Amino acid sequence: MADWDEIKRLAADFQKAQLSTGLQRLSERNCIEIVRLLIEKGLIDVIYTNDGKEYLTQDHLKQEVKDELYVRGGRVNLIELARVLNVDFGKIEYTAKRLVEKDPNLHLLLGQLIETSYLQRVASEINQKLVQYGEIHIGQLTTTYDLPTDFILNKIVLANLHKVIFAKQDPTNAHIFFTQSYIARNKAKIRGALAAITKPTPISVILNLTDVPARILYMSLNEMSSLGSVTVQSPAGQYIPHVYQRMQAQWVKDYFKQNGHIMYETVTKLGVSDVRSFVQAQLPDEKLVHLKNCIIGKRLIDQVKDSMDMCVTSNSYLDISTILPSSLSDDNIEEILTHILTPTIRKQTNVFGMVVLTVNFMDECVKGCLELVNEHAKRAVESGSYQKYIAEKSMKHQEVDHGVMEEEKADKREERRKKASSGKGGGGAQGRETKTKSTKKHARGTRGNVSDSDDGGEIQTNASNKKGGKDPHIELITAKEIAKVVEKTLEPEGLEMLAKDVANHYFPILSKQALVKAHELYEQSLQKNNQNRRQTHASIQEKLNTLYNDIRLYEKGLKLFPADVQGQLLKYLLKTFGTDACNELCLYVASECNLNTNFNAPLTTEQRTKIANDSGPEYRSHLQTLCKALSASETVEDFLDKTEKTMQACSMMLKKIDKKKDRNLILCHKHGLLEQLTNCTDPALVLHLAVLIIFTISTQTMLHASGRHVSAILAFLQTVLSTDDSKVFNNYHDLVLKLLSTESSTTEEAKANAEDITKQLGELTPVVKNIAGNFKKAGVTPVE
Repeated sequence: MADWDEIKRLAADFQKAQLSTGLQRLSERNCIEIVRLLIEKGLIDVIYTNDGKEYLTQDHLKQEVKDELYVRGGRVNLIELARVLNVDFGKIEYTAKRLVEKDPNLHLLLGQLIETSYLQRVASEINQKLVQYGEIHIGQLTTTYDLPTDFILNKIVLANLHKVIFAKQDPTNAHIFFTQSYIARNKAKIRGALAAITKPTPISVILNLTDVPARILYMSLNEMSSLGSVTVQSPAGQYIPHVYQRMQAQWVKDYFKQNGHIMYETVTKLGVSDVRSFVQAQLPDEKLVHLKNCIIGKRLIDQVKDSMDMCVTSNSYLDISTILPSSLSDDNIEEILTHILTPTIRKQTNVFGMVVLTVNFMDECVKGCLELVNEHAKRAVESGSYQKYIAEKSMKHQEVDHGVMEEEKADKREERRKKASSGKGGGGAQGRETKTKSTKKHARGTRGNVSDSDDGGEIQTNASNKKGGKDPHIELITAKEIAKVVEKTLEPEGLEMLAKDVANHYFPILSKQALVKAHELYEQSLQKNNQNRRQTHASIQEKLNTLYNDIRLYEKGLKLFPADVQGQLLKYLLKTFGTDACNELCLYVASECNLNTNFNAPLTTEQRTKIANDSGPEYRSHLQTLCKALSASETVEDFLDKTEKTMQACSMMLKKIDKKKDRNLILCHKHGLLEQLTNCTDPALVLHLAVLIIFTISTQTMLHASGRHVSAILAFLQTVLSTDDSKVFNNYHDLVLKLLSTESSTTEEAKANAEDITKQLGELTPVVKNIAGNFKKAGVTPVE
């Protein structure tokens, strides 16, 4: 105390010296030295400010800290305090710790000095928030007051609970506090919402509508279990009221009682997951049949059974859709039919969609098709399409036999090779194998028409597969034609939509009947053909003799022309009369060899070549030579020679040449031309006929030529025509050419020229006809 009194005395002297006059006042430097001396001697303990201009004692610094804490409302940051007091942070922190150790009402937390009064004020604010919102979370307070969670929970909330803060801690979450009125208010909301719900509702929807925290909702749901139940206590769960479950059960009972069935999908929409067990539990006394997507009662099954029995007994039909509810799908009806259709009923009925037709009823519907079968079979035989089918089938069998023979030859070569390489030891075994193959060969050989042998059938299939071709096929009747006939029968019953299905069902049966009928008609036609073949042979022979003589007579006329014109006339002659003769022979051979002769137009070169190649060996070479001669012959004699040989191969005789008949033929030909000329009005045809008539009269030979040869014939006739007649024909010929050239033009000038030429030709046509009609060969009398 003495030292302290001494310090006070010195301080008073120091202050007195400073207040004295200038002569007695100490300088600032002297003051600093004095303080330093005191500090060194340990007489005083002071703290420097940050700028070094001021000194503070420890007690004064403590007082400054307390004053600043009071000014700032009981909470101050040490960093801020060091800045305000202008003292080193370490000194401030040390002073704060000493204050906290001596005063239990102070707290040092996260660099902040907090007084108990501040905590009381925060507790009061928290209570006000609870009164306002009803609920508060420690995490929110942490953000608001910038204090640790545990500090707020333990030092503020729990320390003032039921004193300043009047709330209840959540038992499931210690960081949540709420008031009792808040809980009561939310429970009232929840109770009202649950009482109003009559169908399954997601928990998330209830939370959105009531705006109630999920934990309070789950807590309240457990207390209000009498109203309903929850699938899962999460927003993804559903609340199912008990009233809805009662409605589900009642709805299922009423629906089944009214309709006799119930769909899985319908019950699922009610919110039932295990439909089968739920329906069985609601209908314990009913005999239920569980289908793929619905449940039906035994009463409905019995009703369909009775209708089916009546249908079979009356040989009629049954539309299942008229008995069963319309809500059942086609798959449901098919499942019901599997329970109803016994093997006995299946044999007597056919099911098409939702309609069941008895076999007898269907047979009555297709009776009208029998006439159609006979008609189509007859048409196929008459048109030759069935004969073509038979021929292709025969050729297929020949190919199969050829393939089998090639296979046997290969097997034998393989056997010989093995024998040569294996020696005596393998001979016996190979001999036995050869014997077995010989037996198989015998089985193949006995297959003349149809073989029932398994080996033969296997060989035929393998050979067919090796060839890679399809078996010949002919369709005598189509399903569309059958449907048209059946539709007329089904239309009065209102079942025309089943015509196509019935037709497809009977198509294989009627096709087989048509083939059988066609074969019968084919057999009958073969017998008739054998009777008519002789007559046909004689008529074709007569026709070929006529064509042969015509070609021979026309040849004499064309030989009168120069070589270049002869070649043109020869080609035209072979193209017309030669082609007719070749066609007749080809058709005859095709008929004899049962080849296809169903051609809509005269034979083409390809058709004639095919017939020649497919004909029998006794006809093939001669017919092939004749077909080639038709386009390659340089003389008529060559073509006639090949025609004669082909006729001989067909057992046809050529008549001897009769010159008297030749003269009569030429005369008849001339009169025919004159008759055509009389009735002709076309200028080009008039010129053509006129020159042919004059040629025939002047040469006493016939000529077969086209319009393009008129110029050559007219040049030939210049020696037999008078000068005036020659001028008339030349002028007429020039006008015809001009007319033909102007017809292709569409200009007005060309049309005017055409009219002028036509007028001139009209004037000359009677003159030309008169010259041709009155022409006489020089040196021949009118009587001749």
